Amino acid sequence: MTIPLSQILKGSTAQAFRGLTNVLTKAKAAAEGAGTAEEAYLGARLFPDMNDLKWQVQMITEFAVRGAARMTGTVPDKLPNMPMEGETFDALIERIADCAAKVAAADDATIDGNADMKISMPVGPEQTMELDGQTYVLSFFLPNLFFHITTAYNLLRMQGVAVGKRDYMGM
Repeated sequence: MTIPLSQILKGSTAQAFRGLTNVLTKAKAAAEGAGTAEEAYLGARLFPDMNDLKWQVQMITEFAVRGAARMTGTVPDKLPNMPMEGETFDALIERIADCAAKVAAADDATIDGNADMKISMPVGPEQTMELDGQTYVLSFFLPNLFFHITTAYNLLRMQGVAVGKRDYMGM
């Protein structure tokens, strides 16, 4: 049995975004309950040279929208660009919902038909990576999605937010 790429990309993103929404919702409640400014959580970093929680959410939401667009054949210079916005839990949760809807709206048949499409993307200064659509989804998109969702989860756990695996899993 073959699982369609659209189901992998869209289903994994939907579940990951549900989990991200869960942990942010609990973090908002924790901040309110403790009388702590949201920025104390949103500005948290695992290490000084890593980006903060807010950036993790902003980046992965844009990444998911751009990934779905890539898989529908959108050319690189027409990929959606989303400003790095969202300075509160509510704004970030709204951003997640908006981006989840954009990913869900991507055409399944087009994504599935682009398994062999060549995708060339920048990965650093004067560096590009070329992958076929299936490899892009399985070996680039999904690992990046889970890396940033997990980092956001870990940042909140580090701050003492009572979240667990079920929250992360979007259950």
